[in-house]
Amino acid sequence: MTLAVVCSGQGGQHPDMFATLARMQAARPVLEHVAALTGLSVLDGPLDLAPGALAANRTAQILVAGHALAAHAELAAHGVEAAVFAGYSAGEIAAHGCAGALDVGATLDLMAARGDAMDAACEGAAVQGMLATIGLALAQVEQLAQETGVFVAIVNGADHVVVGGATEALDRFETAAAGRVRHLRRLSVQIASHTPLLEDAAPRFAEAVRMSGWRAPSVPVLSGVDGRAIRDKEEAAHFLALQLHQRLDFRRCLECVFEYGATAVIELGPGRAMTRLIEESFPDMTARAFEDFRTAAGAAKWALRRN
Repeated sequence: MTLAVVCSGQGGQHPDMFATLARMQAARPVLEHVAALTGLSVLDGPLDLAPGALAANRTAQILVAGHALAAHAELAAHGVEAAVFAGYSAGEIAAHGCAGALDVGATLDLMAARGDAMDAACEGAAVQGMLATIGLALAQVEQLAQETGVFVAIVNGADHVVVGGATEALDRFETAAAGRVRHLRRLSVQIASHTPLLEDAAPRFAEAVRMSGWRAPSVPVLSGVDGRAIRDKEEAAHFLALQLHQRLDFRRCLECVFEYGATAVIELGPGRAMTRLIEESFPDMTARAFEDFRTAAGAAKWALRRN
């Protein structure tokens, strides 16, 4: 069997997300950098934040990347190696770090730069958000999106699509879709990533990638835009910036993960959204989340049996 790592994006962060990792030796240097960037005491128990603060764009991105990097450091310390890496939305930056294209500090700094570029692009704009839909085919979602003024942001499956836009437009979409879908859920994000509303963030972030210490990894890291492997710094700058304002075809990305020979996936980052997505769309594949395990040793034991 061959192991893949998939890093989750925003939405799964929670106050206790670092409770286990904070006790682990290999994770501590990562968490110290997270603390320096966010000003949060991530090593000292539950995150003490005002309601909604966990969803703040820049902070959330650093936290989810920090969790993935810390978990990967622990797995690597136990001898776990993956054959292919991918990441969902903001998690794609973390995937580059886990694969060795960036060191830990550069990964988290680049994540902060991503958040800053997105926040700057949305300054003064209408309040934004994102909405997950399950039960409508992509063509139907596209039609409703056009009618209500939102944008298709992420394709997760044949009938699992995320849209983004201004909250007023999302309200219209939600009303129009009610009764036609099995499930509608507002996501815990404050910016409509992967839509044209973020186009102004792309040049600034592309330059940040070019100025980073990115280097070609020894294993494939796949783009969430279309599943291609990113092979050089200019390609990394282009596609990591492009995904800020262009829809992700994450179902295709996962198909490519399995085309690279992966037969098992471990999800790094808070929550288990990627694990559920894989179970939903690829039921023959084995997937577990790092947070499913009480210890890194337990996660590593499971992962090593898959390599």
